[in-house]
Amino acid sequence: MYATLANQSSQASWESSEAALFVMTAVAKNISPSESVVVPQVLQALLSLPPESHLAVRYTSTRLVGELCEWIDSHHSILDSVLNFILAGLQIPKIAPAAASSLLQICQICRDKMYQHFDGLIQIIQHIDNFSISHEAIVDLLKGTAMILSKMPIERIAEGTRQICTVQVSQLNQILQHAGDSAIKTDPVIWLDRLSAVFRNLHPVVSKGQVHPCKVVIEELWPLLSQVCQAYQQDIRVVERCCRCIRFAVRCAGRQASPILQPLVHQMVQLYMIHQHSCFLYLGSILVDEFGSEEPCQQGLLGMLLAFSGPTFKQLEEVEGFRNHPDTVDDLFRLCTRFVQRAPLAFIQSTVFKGVMNCAMAACMIDHRDANASVMKFFHDILRIGIVNEDKVADHEMRKQAASVIMQEYGPQLIQNLLMAVIYCLPTFMMPDISDVIFAIMSIDRQSVCRFLEVALKALPVDDPAGTPKVTQKQLADFHKALTSAEQAKQVSFALRDFTRLFR
Repeated sequence: MYATLANQSSQASWESSEAALFVMTAVAKNISPSESVVVPQVLQALLSLPPESHLAVRYTSTRLVGELCEWIDSHHSILDSVLNFILAGLQIPKIAPAAASSLLQICQICRDKMYQHFDGLIQIIQHIDNFSISHEAIVDLLKGTAMILSKMPIERIAEGTRQICTVQVSQLNQILQHAGDSAIKTDPVIWLDRLSAVFRNLHPVVSKGQVHPCKVVIEELWPLLSQVCQAYQQDIRVVERCCRCIRFAVRCAGRQASPILQPLVHQMVQLYMIHQHSCFLYLGSILVDEFGSEEPCQQGLLGMLLAFSGPTFKQLEEVEGFRNHPDTVDDLFRLCTRFVQRAPLAFIQSTVFKGVMNCAMAACMIDHRDANASVMKFFHDILRIGIVNEDKVADHEMRKQAASVIMQEYGPQLIQNLLMAVIYCLPTFMMPDISDVIFAIMSIDRQSVCRFLEVALKALPVDDPAGTPKVTQKQLADFHKALTSAEQAKQVSFALRDFTRLFR
């Protein structure tokens, strides 16, 4: 392709040049970093493109530079020239998206060699809105800068994070100060998305016992995020983005984000009482994942779940409640599954557990893929809490006993509900999740499942309205044998698939 490009006459059309560059872009990632003949010539030609070149040629050239990031990482002497080329592209509106994407690729691959350019990137970020760059391109630039910051000396990371966040924080403060002013049309979602991009891609290496460099920045940022959430509590779009930003901030600092845990949970519960935004349930699952293993935090987090459960159960008890609120079902059982993974015994012994199990029983019939998958994941994990490494889990015997009690108490109804769901409610592609749950019950007590299934099959309406049998007794017996003798979840799925075809 380069030979074709090099042999073109000066009268060649820009279309033929751009086509050759496009083909090179498609295969650039497959080029060995040790290649030393063609790639240097290609890069030299790209970096020397005259300003009057056609925009399409410059756009594809910028993309090609980004795709050559692995080669550039092995030949970092050219890095300065590459960055100058990309940063020049950022100033051209129609090329800026490609430039931002290429810069992100360079930052991802060459981050160990990019720290010396951090100050220059900060200057660009602080004046980024003076360029005619799309929101998506700016987010890519922030991602790349955060990746570089992750590799810098830990003593510089806190201040570097403040510098990246300064513009976003300033704009959010201005929006809050002019809330309700029709002359201010700036959307807070823009700035929340940018903050999310920073914390999502900021992963400094922190040694055990060392204070996380972002801890203090997150504590400084929390009051502002709290105010945004409070001010826009009725706007699900803004609240979701705010929760997303908090989620990545908590993930960034991990358990060292504990100073904001209590006020965050308090505000989430307060707002959920008024507006049942499911993003609060999802954010709750993140908090349980990070802090649920800490015994001092468990009762507070269980109190959060109890507070969430009242409005949630009321919403789902409405006519068609599960079908109308699949996001709530999905996020509720994602939250409950986190409790099963992080604090199973405390969760099972809590006052909210029975209500959650009854809700899960009713949710078996929901035909929304993600919501049903979350419900099945919850059942699967709670039935398998006793299957642990006994050398690493001190309370393994209590877990086994708890799983057995749950299976005996809820197993018969669960088997019946799952059978009704796969026959009458769920499409075939959702059967593997159901099969995993049934197989998890069998892993506890196969003989009990034999009895539960027999009772469930007897309760099935096997005749059509005219009185003609849909299913014979032999077919019922064959299904019972196939399912209860399965040695893998896949065999359970096959048995369910063949059986449900008799009813369709």
